Amino acid sequence: MTDDAADDDARAQLALRFTRFLGGLERARRQPNRREAYHLRHALERLQADAYAESEEALLKAERSAPLPSHVANLLATNETVTIVQLRDELRRISSGT
Repeated sequence: MTDDAADDDARAQLALRFTRFLGGLERARRQPNRREAYHLRHALERLQADAYAESEEALLKAERSAPLPSHVANLLATNETVTIVQLRDELRRISSGT
């Protein structure tokens, strides 16, 4: 498998996992909590930068609702809400490469 094919596969697998996680939130009829939102946004940033291992790590932290890193825990930005629709739109934008 070429590097490009492996990257495409990694990107597709992460996007699928991300979509499934969002689907689980929808089935639970809730928006992501503060921890999940932070880690999901971080996963999207790393996905956009083609840093697939870091994106996967952030997604795993979202799935586990891991605590926020201490350097961001008290920042106001981590209190900003993000919706499933916003996350899905951002994933779609990143996946399409625009």
